[in-house]
Amino acid sequence: MLAALRSMLPKTWDQDHETAWNWLWENIERLLKDVLYKPPVWEPALAQLMAEICEEDRAELNNNVYTRFFQVAPQGQDFFKQSNTRLQFIASRVALMVGELFADPWKMTEEISAVGLRHVGYGIPTDLVGPFVSVCIEVLEAFAPEKTSALEAYRWGLSLIAKILNRVINEGSTVVMKAINANSASLLRRAVACAPRGERAVWLLRIQVGTQRISPLSWAIESGSFGAARAMLEDLLTIRADRERYYYGIDHLFENHPDIIERLCVDAPSLLNTLLHGLVWRSRRTVNGLRRVNFFVKYLLVTADGCFAKALDAFAQANDVKIISHPVLVLVSDTLWAGVVRRQFIVSKLDFLFSLLVFMLCQAILPKLGNESNKGLAWSILVGRTMNYVFNFARLFGIHTKCFFRAYRTGDTTKVAGVPLPTTYLQDQDSQMSILLLLSLILMCISEPFYYCLPSISSTGPTEECDAAQPVIGRYIIFSMSAMVLHWLLLVDMSVFSTGLAAFVLVCRHVISEVGKFLVAMVFLLLTFASAISCLKHNSKELDSVLGAANCLFALTVGLYEGDYRDFLLDPTLLIPVLIFVTLSAILLINLLIAQLNCSYDYVYADMLGFARLSRAALIVDTMSSCPAGRFTKFVAGLRFQKLLEFDEGDVGLGGGIQTREFANLNPISVDTIRRFGGASSPQMQWPEEEGDEEDKMVRIQKLLVLINKEASASEKVEKRLQRKSKDRATVASTVDGAIHSRASAGQSSLGEEPIKSGISNPRSGSEGH
Repeated sequence: MLAALRSMLPKTWDQDHETAWNWLWENIERLLKDVLYKPPVWEPALAQLMAEICEEDRAELNNNVYTRFFQVAPQGQDFFKQSNTRLQFIASRVALMVGELFADPWKMTEEISAVGLRHVGYGIPTDLVGPFVSVCIEVLEAFAPEKTSALEAYRWGLSLIAKILNRVINEGSTVVMKAINANSASLLRRAVACAPRGERAVWLLRIQVGTQRISPLSWAIESGSFGAARAMLEDLLTIRADRERYYYGIDHLFENHPDIIERLCVDAPSLLNTLLHGLVWRSRRTVNGLRRVNFFVKYLLVTADGCFAKALDAFAQANDVKIISHPVLVLVSDTLWAGVVRRQFIVSKLDFLFSLLVFMLCQAILPKLGNESNKGLAWSILVGRTMNYVFNFARLFGIHTKCFFRAYRTGDTTKVAGVPLPTTYLQDQDSQMSILLLLSLILMCISEPFYYCLPSISSTGPTEECDAAQPVIGRYIIFSMSAMVLHWLLLVDMSVFSTGLAAFVLVCRHVISEVGKFLVAMVFLLLTFASAISCLKHNSKELDSVLGAANCLFALTVGLYEGDYRDFLLDPTLLIPVLIFVTLSAILLINLLIAQLNCSYDYVYADMLGFARLSRAALIVDTMSSCPAGRFTKFVAGLRFQKLLEFDEGDVGLGGGIQTREFANLNPISVDTIRRFGGASSPQMQWPEEEGDEEDKMVRIQKLLVLINKEASASEKVEKRLQRKSKDRATVASTVDGAIHSRASAGQSSLGEEPIKSGISNPRSGSEGH
């Protein structure tokens, strides 16, 4: 090393450098020789001492540590504000770290560095590390003064940990971290303004000490400093430019935090709008009423290794109708739908559409076309129904079995009557209807009349009109009707092709709950009045039983009753309850249902497109999970993210986005959102000082208003004090005038007018003289 230094610095290297170099390594050699043989002796001694300390003694030692530490450094109480159990854990962990440092020094050095970086985030000063270490050593020495080797090991290990922590905290305590601890956006902007333009994003995303690193942005989100985190996202996603290049922090952001969207959806949803707004650039120039817009959505579609990104899944799980309607997410979902999902979704629905067509033909169309003698038609119905049972049963059974196994494998189950059942899967309405359809098909197959007539097929051909099939035809047609309804209800999923139609379907599903409440109230009224009417003595046979009376009353409500109220005129005891029921049901309940539907529709209408987009996003994520990798790679290649997008004509900008045109009146912009700077273009230079933003202006205005209010209140107090003094003076003057008048009148009554004339002739002048 000495020879290498000499050769690298041949002109500046002299004898003083040689002496300093030799002195350094001689001291290092001396220190190593003094300590190198001691760890093999220290480690077992320290381990034995720690093993001899029982839980009660350990708790007492920990309490003594904090009691003594708070006496030595009272300001430490501001940082140790956790519960006593947490403080006990910290003190015990410190003692264990000393022992682990001897056992695995490389691993513990990494862990201590990580702890030090977290201390940087907490804003803990290094002045408290030394007193804490001294107190720990002092308490252990008082507990076991005879354990000389163990105490020496503990002192050496704890001192080494303190030095590592101090180094990490000093190197990691940047101006950015200080601004985050203060949760001040203005302080953060001033701090990052000092960074070279080529390293500005790195200052916000990475602090590295040795092999350990911490992200200021991640720490701001974790610690709840959302004001600073918002300012960091705004700074990262602001496009700056000089004459040579553009600077945009999106690549640094997603390279350092590929899960940033998932974290924001869970920990800081209020920052999602800031992130999404930073992914859009709009031109202030319009051509033919259209504006150029660049959406930098590469990292929302594809990860660094070419896989489908989880961003859309995170937004769908966030279940926020406002966020999912943001133009960035609308573009992402529409691009995925048109490029990959739509074709795959149609292909996945072809088997269902074919089964629905066959089911319609065999259950509702072909049986109505011919008679019993048409053998060809009967064979077609039998074959079609058999195909429907076999293929539909196999398809639905395979789908549900796969979903059940997936739920059991991931543990997404809930016990119902002791039986574990899938939770999320069975909460989906489409899954519920699909399971009901499978059960209906099984019951139809069991009750199929054609199969009951198979023994006579050789003589009569296929038929469902045999004696053996008569007992099952009644329930078969009910199962068939149920299966037909479920088929068409499952077809509602095809409404996802149109966002407006999907929104209407979601509105209908939402207001069905209001109809259910109405039906509950109607059933209650029907049972109440039907049971009451059946207790009466009357001549109406239709209203003689509870079920008959309920049927007639419901027919009256919906306008299907063929009779007339005049039939009840001769029986007022029957007419009165019927009229009361009609009043409550037809006038009160139905109008109340209409009002509820109106209110519910108004509530949902504002966000129905958002709900529709949430539904489409969930469908896209589910479909993309089964998309072949080759097809997705081809789709991403077609987007040409490597192509640089133009900001304006001839101004070639950044890649990783999709350029579109939008109507100029949708998002009016009068100022260029790109911050352009002239002058030198070196990446090592700082950006020129920018004007204060609106937030700083508002802060200054608020401070001025506070000063104005203080001055106004002070002047008001002075004015009130002066008014009070003037009132006091006026009171004194009026008192003096009254006294003079009373003396003057007294003198006039005793001495007459002459003394008054010769004495005090004018009371006012007398008062003035007085």
